[in-house]
Amino acid sequence: MYRILYFLFFLSYSRVICFSFSNSTKLCPHHQNVALLRLKQTFSVDVSASFAKTDTWKEDTDCCSWDGVTCNRVTSLVIGLDLSCSGLYGTIHSNSSLFLLPHLRRLNLAFNDFNKSSISAKFGQFRRMTHLNLSFSGFSGVIAPEISHLSNLVSLDLSIYSGLGLETSSFIALTQNLTKLQKLHLRGINVSSILPISLLNLSSLKSMDLSSCQLHGRFPDDDLQLPNLKVLKLKGNHDLSGNFPKFNESNSILLLDLSSTNFSGELPSSISILKSLESLDLSHCNFSGSIPLFIASLDNLTELSFLDLSNNKLEGVIPSHVKELSSLSSVHLSNNLFNGTIPSWLFSLPSLIELDLSHNKLNGHIDEFQSPSLESIDLSNNELDGPVPSSIFELVNLTYLQLSSNNLGGIVETDMFMNLENLVYLDLSYNILTLSNYNHSNCALPSLETLLLSSCDISEFPRFLCSQELLAFLDLSNNKIYGQLPKWAWNVGTETLSYLNLSQNMLTRFERFPWRIMQYLDLHSNLLQGPLPSLICEMSYIEVLDFSNNNLSGLIPQCLGNFSKSFSVLDLRMNQLYGTIPKTFSKGNLIRNLDFNGNQLEGPLLRSLINCRRLQVLDLGNNRINDTFPHWLETLPELQVLILRSNRFHGHVRGSNFQFPFPKLRIMDLSRNGFSASLSKIYLKNFKAMMNATEDKMELKFMGEYSYRDSIMVTIKGFDFEFVSILFTFTIIDLSSNRFQGDIPDFIGSLSSLRELNLSHNNITGHIP
Repeated sequence: MYRILYFLFFLSYSRVICFSFSNSTKLCPHHQNVALLRLKQTFSVDVSASFAKTDTWKEDTDCCSWDGVTCNRVTSLVIGLDLSCSGLYGTIHSNSSLFLLPHLRRLNLAFNDFNKSSISAKFGQFRRMTHLNLSFSGFSGVIAPEISHLSNLVSLDLSIYSGLGLETSSFIALTQNLTKLQKLHLRGINVSSILPISLLNLSSLKSMDLSSCQLHGRFPDDDLQLPNLKVLKLKGNHDLSGNFPKFNESNSILLLDLSSTNFSGELPSSISILKSLESLDLSHCNFSGSIPLFIASLDNLTELSFLDLSNNKLEGVIPSHVKELSSLSSVHLSNNLFNGTIPSWLFSLPSLIELDLSHNKLNGHIDEFQSPSLESIDLSNNELDGPVPSSIFELVNLTYLQLSSNNLGGIVETDMFMNLENLVYLDLSYNILTLSNYNHSNCALPSLETLLLSSCDISEFPRFLCSQELLAFLDLSNNKIYGQLPKWAWNVGTETLSYLNLSQNMLTRFERFPWRIMQYLDLHSNLLQGPLPSLICEMSYIEVLDFSNNNLSGLIPQCLGNFSKSFSVLDLRMNQLYGTIPKTFSKGNLIRNLDFNGNQLEGPLLRSLINCRRLQVLDLGNNRINDTFPHWLETLPELQVLILRSNRFHGHVRGSNFQFPFPKLRIMDLSRNGFSASLSKIYLKNFKAMMNATEDKMELKFMGEYSYRDSIMVTIKGFDFEFVSILFTFTIIDLSSNRFQGDIPDFIGSLSSLRELNLSHNNITGHIP
């Protein structure tokens, strides 16, 4: 009896003890509570943050119950701190209370903004640390070598977009000391001094991401001695070269990303041993050679779901028999040299979501699609012919369809697209297709964001556009649309349309500009008449405006000089405009192309052009401008093309006081004016850009994936040539039909990049150097 009572007493006492102990484990030590609260006070919280974990950190509450804080169950010491994605802003100094938590094993501060804080030596005191993640949190400077003291680290992620560096000695110490490391992610950190072979010293690694780390040199050709490696990312190291890495059958790699590097050579069929491979990205490299054996070897890769070989120099016919790729969901083979027909297996992969075969030399008909999960198809810029397969219009998940620049023929009725409720991008341009039924009264097409129907034999503004409330990009260029736009068309995309190309049609009037966020408007090569309406200046977001090759007349609205802060291209060439060019170009403008060639403009040039500090092209040719040589343009740092031909310029062209006037000028055409001077005294001998031309092209103005290519008209020996986005190794000087005199100077020979020189119809004497 006593034994039973004793046992019951002992049991109840034990429960009290256990209960008390359990309660005590919920209270973290006071000094750690204080340290965390001080840490919280160090930062402000971004008001846009969806959830700030530190909001739950309150005085007189147990820090072990706070969001993001993990405590040891026995000692109650803080061993884990996860403040990732908390919208924190502030600086972590070396005396931060963060370093008063020496028992931390896991620390995650990813995706905050620590205002260029350094990864200081204090981080090296966390000797118990197993997981450290400081990625994308605004750290900068050189990473302290003490980071290599964390010998218990299993996972280290210091990735960033830019601003961090790791010295060679620190990296070597890291590879020697962190022998337990399984995850090493240093994306964006400058490790340019590190030899690629040193990357192979961490045999325990399972995941390594050294993307965009400025690695250079040659990646080792020997077998990879990283038996546990599952993930290898080296993308964005443009100067890192090598052949496709050698693996052995013991490797069980899941993801390999070598994109945007200088890896080259042929792709080996031995890839078939990587039976666990799920993702392979070799895009934007220099791989070359025939592809059939490599593609055929993919048969064994039953887990492969992502394949990107785009932007290489691969060639050959894609094999017609490939099996067992039931997991493949994304195939990108664009921008290569593949030829032959597209094999049927590519259209019948059961898991396929994305298919991109664009920019190759593929030919023949397009087979019917049997992959119901397809969301994106890009077959553009090939040599495909025949009709658009009817099965495309049954792919109910399709969001992106790009078939432009082929030889596809037949009739496509707009009603066919009505079943594609998810379609947002459609491009059928530059085929021999005829779009039918586009003026049907039923406007129930998908809600498109991008619609590109250039060269589709369209004769009227399509009625189905009346339902397009989300349209952002519209291209109906090179069709047969005649006259004026219908009244309802002015309501299309008034709040959403940013890109509109109606060039190369037969439009006669265009008087309204109702689009609030329009950035790109191209109406060149129509039959537009009358003056440019001043309403055009209400488009305050416009960047590119092209009304060239029309019959416009009247004055140029003066507001065009400064009506949009982002305005960069104004092309009004080949019209009948008169008066002066805009008088005011505001300081700080972004204008880079002004083309008024082939009008009836008069008056002197106005000095406000000097405010166009980004100007690359100034074409005033074939007008009636009466002025002396605009020597004040010589200070424009980006000017590359200056065309003044066939005007009424006159007077002496003097030399310059600048060592290198017109520092980037490649094309100068002063012909058919009244200039005079001795050739030995004018600018030519100091034209730096003509002495050493590079392969740079004229800058493209990008609008999403659409761009405006500069083009200029150059007259050579009486013939007009249009150059589109010209290579600036092509340089021209034309001084013909003026009053220049004297000998041809010997320094002409130093202009090594000069391709065309015309001095005819002047008063030149002496010998030819």
